[in-house]
Amino acid sequence: MKKYIFCSCLIIVTSIFQINIIYSQSPQHNCGQHKVLKELLKDSDFKAYYDQEQRALSSTTQSAIAKSGIVYKIPVVFHIIHNNGVEKIDRSQVLDALQILNRDLRALRADTASVDSIFKPLIADIEVEFVLATKAPDGTCFSGITMTESPYSYNNGDINGSDQVDDIMMYNDVYQGNWPGNQYLNVFVCGAVGTGIAGYTYYPSGFFGNTMNNGVWLRHDYCGSIGTANPSASKTFVHEIGHWLNLPHTWGSTNEPGLASNCSSDDGVLDTPNTIGSQWCNYNETTCGSVANIENHMEYSPCRKMFTLGQKARMRTALTSSTGGRSNLITPANHFATGIDTVAPFCKADFFANRYITCSGDSLYFQDYSYHNPISWNWFFEGGSPDSSALENTFAYYPSPGVYDVSLTASGDSTTFLTELKNDAIIVMDYNGEQLPFYEGFENINFNSPDWISNVGNWSITDETSYSGQYCLKLENDGAAEGTKHILESKTYDLSDSARAYFNFKYAFARKNTSNNDYLKILASTDCGKTWSVRKVIQYSQLLTAPDQNNFIPSSLGEWKEASVNSILGPFCVENFRFKMEFVSGGGNNLYIDNINISYENTTGIETINNAIVSIYPNPTKTQLTVHSSKLFSKVRIIDIMGKEVFTKSIDLTKNLIINTSNLDNGYYSIQLLQNNRTVSHSFLKTN
Repeated sequence: MKKYIFCSCLIIVTSIFQINIIYSQSPQHNCGQHKVLKELLKDSDFKAYYDQEQRALSSTTQSAIAKSGIVYKIPVVFHIIHNNGVEKIDRSQVLDALQILNRDLRALRADTASVDSIFKPLIADIEVEFVLATKAPDGTCFSGITMTESPYSYNNGDINGSDQVDDIMMYNDVYQGNWPGNQYLNVFVCGAVGTGIAGYTYYPSGFFGNTMNNGVWLRHDYCGSIGTANPSASKTFVHEIGHWLNLPHTWGSTNEPGLASNCSSDDGVLDTPNTIGSQWCNYNETTCGSVANIENHMEYSPCRKMFTLGQKARMRTALTSSTGGRSNLITPANHFATGIDTVAPFCKADFFANRYITCSGDSLYFQDYSYHNPISWNWFFEGGSPDSSALENTFAYYPSPGVYDVSLTASGDSTTFLTELKNDAIIVMDYNGEQLPFYEGFENINFNSPDWISNVGNWSITDETSYSGQYCLKLENDGAAEGTKHILESKTYDLSDSARAYFNFKYAFARKNTSNNDYLKILASTDCGKTWSVRKVIQYSQLLTAPDQNNFIPSSLGEWKEASVNSILGPFCVENFRFKMEFVSGGGNNLYIDNINISYENTTGIETINNAIVSIYPNPTKTQLTVHSSKLFSKVRIIDIMGKEVFTKSIDLTKNLIINTSNLDNGYYSIQLLQNNRTVSHSFLKTN
């Protein structure tokens, strides 16, 4: 074969790793792996280790096929690192991902029957299976899954999992410490693992094979085929396992398919023809001469479904050789240490609900997650109907608002009974929400009540500033990791008396520097929080109310702005309307919010600029809009319902203005008049 190069895309600060990456969004897979490797090989110690390992692995690869008939089992731990968002996937999604991985490794996909006849004789059962570990490093019985709440779940910058691993080691719910890479395959499931990236891993190497970092990273929506993922995304896991067991991409060790130069590189496997690398299913791909195996798991095409016998030899060599740091995983001693050599004991009662927030008159579904192998269950649902059940998984109906406990007592035999009690686990809101108008100035409020629900404890009431009165809402964003989502959800409100509601609030925010990109989204729900729709996005450029600075606290009314959400209309006017504020950290200061108002009248009309009275007409408008103000203003802008600025004009101080609206799309808009850092807003409807 011509040459064999590691696929590398990152140097982790604490150690030198080569990384294999499959991108999830962009069709361009641009990455400087060969450049990074060239730099790594300048380190004489690393180069000596690298050359020695590759010679050893290459010399034993072809004999590995003779080892077939032995199925190697590998202990695996899934570390779910989350910030209480959708990335907090449940056990069923993990089990689905594991089942699909083992199915694909054993060549049990139903669609292998459709593999091109040229390559069908080469389809290989790798004879490797991954099994959930049942013992933590200290011997603690556990489910094979750990949970860690961390703002580092969303790593949207360069690939670097060290912060995520550090938080898992310190804060996971099972065992705080190192989960050695030569005892477990550690799979890190996160909100994001780098910009546009679905997953990545490392080639085997004894140079750093025992570290916990030497695992597989997956974005949550590429873990399995259910929940937040889908069947197409589920193929990422087996692709990364291929890399973890020393397989390059079929075109060689780069992340750049489609390059003509790929015909001159190779993957070190005899029965995978040289290929340019495909991102689509062109079954007649012959760019490099031979027909390409585009159905190979190590391609980028969407029709991946097989490994070859040559790839099997290479993978089993990596797993069985003392070179590369993987061989301890399959030993009887390690199977005993990780608990996969026997039926695990019953050691924990646990459960999850499909939702923990609902409305009166709704039912919730409760799933048993006790481990291992429970045989009996006894549920108790405070406030629920029925209030008890002996089923493994069951529903409970909640007729009345309140905050309720749930408990499960489970058993794995006739003598061992364990109980899991979750206090105040279920929040049931009144289906018939509070009548409008609603106004919240945060002057007299119990912020710990179920009226306000947050995913992190960074929301609070403060008296250090306000738009009016003494208090306002504060979000502790200063110092939060970039990408952290701070979510605040409301109780229910009854908007059913009108076809439109007006929603506005005051806010104050400043960046620290020009690199900050924080933003705020307002979402609405018409089904008590089961689903949400974005109603407004305030991007970082619109979020600013004061110049860049550190430790920002608004000190004058001029450092506040008003946001108007003009898209609460039609199907959103229901009796159980809820809203949600979702702030995404981008490195800026704290956020302050005051005077949240929801009403059937446009109360922003009473806002003044030096006591100005503002009117707009006609409303609805077709071709032009007249703006009249009793005071002078210097700028006007129009914002659509998604918060995008569609018109802006600086004016040399006027009281009247005619705006051509014929080019605007039909829909609701907000028009804002500005003068001396003060803003007055009105809403209008554009029609044909």
